[in-house]
Amino acid sequence: MLLNLFQLALVPLVTALSCDKGDLAQYRLHEQFTQVTARSFLSDTPPSKTNMTWYLNLCNEVEYVSEECPKNSQICGVQTVLLPGEQPIKTQVISYGNGLNFEIVNANNTDLIITLDETSWGSNSISAKLELHCSAEEEDMTLDWDPESQLTVHWSTPGACLKSDKDVPPPKKGKDDKKAPEDKPDDSWGWFTWLFIIFVLAVGGYIILGAWVTYSKSPADLQDAVHDFADTLKNLFGALPGFISEIMQKVFGSNNRGGYSAV
Repeated sequence: MLLNLFQLALVPLVTALSCDKGDLAQYRLHEQFTQVTARSFLSDTPPSKTNMTWYLNLCNEVEYVSEECPKNSQICGVQTVLLPGEQPIKTQVISYGNGLNFEIVNANNTDLIITLDETSWGSNSISAKLELHCSAEEEDMTLDWDPESQLTVHWSTPGACLKSDKDVPPPKKGKDDKKAPEDKPDDSWGWFTWLFIIFVLAVGGYIILGAWVTYSKSPADLQDAVHDFADTLKNLFGALPGFISEIMQKVFGSNNRGGYSAV
């Protein structure tokens, strides 16, 4: 009795396929299969050509692998018939949903074999087997499709390698994954800002001092002092654009001339 219970405990739990959980988390499946993988196989079927496209969404990254496939398909096959001068005719769709249970049949340093439960396809029930082989380089997959029994996928890929395998390099990062250079602050306007602040403070101090001197001589001249202050302030703001323009011409004009040479 106890032996039977122990043997049952060793049977792997059958749950929906998830690349980053359980025993599969030690493999690079989730790192490698970040998007849908599609493979098309074209065959001559005179007077037409028949195209069979398989979509693999092993790690459930997207809800729709194709417009022709049902939602949440983990594996989906679409067959179309191509006739000269006519639109493609869709003849069959086979879908393995992401809710199907799976079982790890074999798992070691070089191979990972997974079976999926049967899916209904018309009057048939078809299972799927994923035979993944650890390889440092991605190789083209092959598929064996038996409409009456099983789909078998043979694929040599880094995704079937253990994360601890140092002989296999990690997935290459694309250009978009590179860290963008940080923008360095531009200090070219720092000195001009301080010069402008000092200039405004000096002019403000001059105006206040002049008004105070005028008022201290005769309190009755307060109104004249206010008028003088307003006139001075008006003249200041009127001359400010010309002052700034002259400063910029002297600074940036000299820099621009330095970039040319006589011919």
